[in-house]
Amino acid sequence: MVKKPSWEKKLHGTVTSPKGFYASGIYCGIKRKKKFDAALIYSKTPCVAAATFTTNRVKAWPVLHSMKSIQAPFHQAILASSGNANCVNGAKGKVAVEESVSALAGHLGIQPQEILIAQTGIIGVPFPITRFKRALPDLVKRVSEDGGHAAAKGILTTDLAVKEVALSFNLRGQKVTIGAMGKGSGMVHPNMATMLCFITTDAAITKPLLGRAVRHAVDDTFNKMAIDNDMSTNDTVFILANGESGAPQIQKVDQDYWLFRDVLEEVCKGMARKMIEDGEGVQHICHLKISGAKSPTDAEKVARQISNSMLFKTMLAGANANWGRIVAALGASGVDFKMEHINIFFNDVNVIHKGKLRALNLPKARKVLQAKEYTIDMSIGNGRGRSDFITCDLTTKYVEINGSYS
Repeated sequence: MVKKPSWEKKLHGTVTSPKGFYASGIYCGIKRKKKFDAALIYSKTPCVAAATFTTNRVKAWPVLHSMKSIQAPFHQAILASSGNANCVNGAKGKVAVEESVSALAGHLGIQPQEILIAQTGIIGVPFPITRFKRALPDLVKRVSEDGGHAAAKGILTTDLAVKEVALSFNLRGQKVTIGAMGKGSGMVHPNMATMLCFITTDAAITKPLLGRAVRHAVDDTFNKMAIDNDMSTNDTVFILANGESGAPQIQKVDQDYWLFRDVLEEVCKGMARKMIEDGEGVQHICHLKISGAKSPTDAEKVARQISNSMLFKTMLAGANANWGRIVAALGASGVDFKMEHINIFFNDVNVIHKGKLRALNLPKARKVLQAKEYTIDMSIGNGRGRSDFITCDLTTKYVEINGSYS
C-alpha cells in the first residue's frame, strides 16, 4: 500500500468535476410535490463502468436491468429518478425501464446498453412512464458541466441535504478527479440499502480493475455504516471512468492502482459520512472501533451486532452511558471473548477496564455522548482483528418520518 497523500479537496465538487462529464436534474412529475425527481449523468467519451447492487432477494426492475447492462464493454450515461422505486409493480415496471432506456438512447444518439439506470422511492406503485418519457428531452437539453448539483437533487427522497463530493490527486503528472453524488438517509443497513451513489472519474483504468477497486471501496465504507436495520430493493453504486484526464491507463495492480483505490475509498467514505449525518432523525453520530478480536471477521461481526442494536442506538439517543447495552450486543454476536479482556472507551474516557466498571467515569462518559459526534472504542482481547463502523442513534423523529412515508 502507498502512503496516502494530502488530497486536494473540492468542498463543493460534484459528479461533473472530473473532465468530460455533464449532468442535469429536473422535476418530471413523479413526486407529488414539485421537487426534482429525475437526473442524468453523461459523458461524450465512452466510459468503462462497474457497479455493486443490493443483496436483497427482492430487486427492483432498474436493478435487474442494470445488472445485465453493466456487462457491456462501454457506457456513456446514468439515468436516475426518485419518488417511485419501480419495484413489485408487475411486468409494466420492467417495460417502463426498457422504454425509458430506449427513449433516452434515441435522444443521446447512443445504444440502449450504454445506459445504466437506477430508481428509488415508494415500492409497489405503477411507474408513471408517460410523464417520465415526456420529460427526457428536457433532461437531455439541460445537461451541462454545471449540472452536477441539479442531478444530485434529482435522486433525493427523505433526504434533507444534497450529498456530493469530489477529490483530485496527481497521477503521473496529470490531475485526476473522482466525483460522486448520492442519496440515503433511511433503510441504510450494512451491505448497502436504500442508497444510490453515482461516481465519475476522468482516470483511465481497465474495466476489471475498476470493478475490483469499487468493490473494495464499497465494502470498507457503505457496507460499514448503519442507520437502521432495513435493507432495500434498489440500492446501487455505479462508477464511470472516461480517461479524459490524460493520465496513463491503469492496467495492473501497481502503485497507480493503489493510489486510485485509496482516493476512491476516500470519496466513498465522504459519501457514507454525509448519509449518516443526514440519517432520518439522527442527532448523534458514533464511530465504533472494535479491536483485539481473533480475526477481522470476528471484529466485523461484533461491530455489526452493536451498530445495529436497537438498544444501543436508543442508548445513544438518550446520551445514556449504559455500557451494558454494548456488552449484551457483544455477547449476541456469537464471537468468543472473556469479560476480563474487555476495555471500553467513550472518546478518551475509560468506562470498562479489564472487565471492571470505572463508575467514577460514567458522568464523564455521559457528557461525551451529549456531543454530536464521538468515538466508542472496545477491545475484546489480544488478537489482531479490528473493524471500524459508523453508526448513529435512533430517535422518535425516525418513527415519525417513516410512519408517514407513503
